[in-house]
Amino acid sequence: MRIFKQYEKVYINIFRIIKSKEKESLKQIVCNILCLVLLLNIAACGSKTEKKENLLNSTDHLNIAKQLVLGYIPLYIMEENGWLEEALSEAGYDVKVKYTEFESGPPENEAFAVGEQDIGVMGNVPAISGIAAGQKRDIIGIAYNGEKTLGILVQKNSNITEVEGLRGKKIGIVIGSIAQDFLNAMLENSGMEMSDVELINLGVSELETALLTEQVDAVAMWNPTMLKICADEAGILLVDGTGVYAGENVIVANKEYTSQNPDIVRIFMEQYKRAVDELKSDFDGYAEKYSDVTGLSKEILIQTWENSNFPVVLTEKDQEELEKTAKFLYDQDLINAEVDMMEYLDFTFSGKE
Repeated sequence: MRIFKQYEKVYINIFRIIKSKEKESLKQIVCNILCLVLLLNIAACGSKTEKKENLLNSTDHLNIAKQLVLGYIPLYIMEENGWLEEALSEAGYDVKVKYTEFESGPPENEAFAVGEQDIGVMGNVPAISGIAAGQKRDIIGIAYNGEKTLGILVQKNSNITEVEGLRGKKIGIVIGSIAQDFLNAMLENSGMEMSDVELINLGVSELETALLTEQVDAVAMWNPTMLKICADEAGILLVDGTGVYAGENVIVANKEYTSQNPDIVRIFMEQYKRAVDELKSDFDGYAEKYSDVTGLSKEILIQTWENSNFPVVLTEKDQEELEKTAKFLYDQDLINAEVDMMEYLDFTFSGKE
């Protein structure tokens, strides 16, 4: 009705011309009809475009998955300050933000699989495992990484002084975690393979005891557990990932959510970066705050953060690292399908189209 009212004068003009029976009336009628059709088509296209724009960023929720891992603390800072809710409201979005804490990547993957989460943080291995299992998700950023974020530790009085000395030894590890990918990279860098060592599957809380009681010869682990084992003098660092392994921990998002709500996701990434900057500005203060929560000393928290990078954005270097991880998982039969990482890396929120 609005469109017809907009072009009411055209209709009236056509009617008058028909009624006047002027010599050029037929020609004028045709011209006016063609103009009317053209204008109506333009209006219709504009209406469709407006409708499409209205469908974008029209969600009423943003469900965020978090883990109480030191590298993911920016999510906790963002939540506690209400920055995301504030930024969304200022941008005109009526979106309910809900944060849900998970113990590790696997249960978080399960929540993504049933559509309960929109954005989350996790290690490279569970992120790629979820993709291989058929989850429609994108990796939209890097929560944290760092060559000193993972390491191989040996017994305090061990005579193992280099990676080659691990041949034939028992290594405690969380099977299917980022530590397994890290260990593989370190072995390959020393001309070895996973088959050259014996893997002992342990929980995170079991690693220190296993090393201390000599159930294993070494453990491969990430911070802060790695630093805690050293601080407790239960083991010593043999090698970290310097020069070999980047230790990618990613920001993942439901593919459908990002495609339908790009501006909302952009605002999330901006506020995540704001929280990262806040953490980096006061390691000491946040170490004091989270020491009791994590049960770790301030010194371990500060050292963990100092050894970590918080890039947020994706780079081509990250792409290369994630492609290596995907290949490793497939070659080791840890996933049942090859994953082309380029199909699942969304650089939109990293300033790269």
